[in-house]
Amino acid sequence: MILINPQAGREKKLGYFSHYVPLVIPFGVALLAAFLLARGKRVKLLDEELNPITEEKLEEAVRDLEEPYIFGFSCLTTNIARGYELAKLIKNKYPTSKIIFGGIHPTVLSEEVLNTGHVDIVVRGEGETTLNSLYGAIKNNQDFSQIRGISFKHRGKIIHNQLADLIDLDELPPFPYHLFDSQRYDFGFISTSRGCPYNCIFCSQRNISQGKIRYFDTDLIINQIRLLIEKYNQRYIFLTDDNFVVNKERAKDLCEAIVKNGFHNKVIFNCQTRSDAVDEEILGYLKKANFVCVGLGLETTSERLMKLINKGETVEDNIKAIKLIKSAGLKVYGAFIWGLPTETREERWNSFKLAKKLKIDYVRFNNATPYPGTKLYEMAKSEGRLNIQGIWENLNAVATLVDGLDSVPLAYVPLTTTQKELKKDILRANLYFYLRPSKIIEMLSKRVNSSGWFILPKQWYFKPKEWYYLSRLGFYVLRNLFFVIF
Repeated sequence: MILINPQAGREKKLGYFSHYVPLVIPFGVALLAAFLLARGKRVKLLDEELNPITEEKLEEAVRDLEEPYIFGFSCLTTNIARGYELAKLIKNKYPTSKIIFGGIHPTVLSEEVLNTGHVDIVVRGEGETTLNSLYGAIKNNQDFSQIRGISFKHRGKIIHNQLADLIDLDELPPFPYHLFDSQRYDFGFISTSRGCPYNCIFCSQRNISQGKIRYFDTDLIINQIRLLIEKYNQRYIFLTDDNFVVNKERAKDLCEAIVKNGFHNKVIFNCQTRSDAVDEEILGYLKKANFVCVGLGLETTSERLMKLINKGETVEDNIKAIKLIKSAGLKVYGAFIWGLPTETREERWNSFKLAKKLKIDYVRFNNATPYPGTKLYEMAKSEGRLNIQGIWENLNAVATLVDGLDSVPLAYVPLTTTQKELKKDILRANLYFYLRPSKIIEMLSKRVNSSGWFILPKQWYFKPKEWYYLSRLGFYVLRNLFFVIF
């Protein structure tokens, strides 16, 4: 099986920031590959974050494989258009191949995917066990119509089988770092859990996890950290869990294991969580284990909007958490969402004022994005404000940062503002926050900042090419600053 991570290109997705955002291993296809390999299946990986897929690349990939070829795509809404493009190319070139799509977008919009005419099967929900069963059935020319967790066409009618059970995470093998080039990828990102029990209106992830949260075994994570330190010389690790400290006992257990193994003397850790999960005790454990920054989804400083987005916590929870984190000697990364339904301009700028007042170390002001499978998507449709361009091509939470005030329209603008006003506000807030001497010096003097998402190459100041990339970014920032001021 050839597993594919389709991407239209980093620069298209991240703009002038692409050179400084770490290239992370595609977790989805990596874990699928590890699961299949552990069960004796033959697997290859193609990641377009590294290299675009061409006909020549496909010919090279299938050269030593037996037909029927199986191609598995992992797709979010942001890369579904490229997935469709590649599926069409593959189906035309290898008509007998089986093309399987999985991930959040195919799970939510299975019929859209199957109606492209280029996709044979959609895997809904988690894919490991379903994909393993499909592999055997396809290669042995067996009927796969009863396999749970799939959607497919039969005599022109789309069939949706019952979802498969969520996998027991203990069945998953160690993360397959050996499949990836450590010189090109940043290995400093790991996940110690799956899922989130909350139901915020802007998050589509629960369509995969079914609103449940599960944890990888502590020993498995400790062995993963050990491998990153001893084999790959990693000195920075970001835990990408949606809510790392929601289960405090489990978080304490992992922190204690980190200290017991001496990793706190070798690695800097960061994590993200909810504000209502933060307390002095858990921060003490994080500090002892050498966590230096905690990320929070702050979203808004309006209690009214917190209820509207079904966050399940309050602005006061956020303020309390920020103060506790900073008093514990850790830094705070906060993410806000601007352009929520019924949001006023005053409510937006209150977020900026609070970020400055509480001296949050790192922030990002994103644009509200109505991903399919979310309540925000349904609200945008009901307001008549859903504005999808092309094949879902403008659904990007950082679109304003990447595109600036260019012509790419936002997928959603609430009735209470205009696109121009909203874009200008988002750009102003991000630029005003970071274009301060202290922030500029910190970003340029520290190769990895504590937010984890802006990384300078080693000894960048000795490399003329890096000055070129930095100058490009600087010009882009100054151009947008001019536009938002004047």
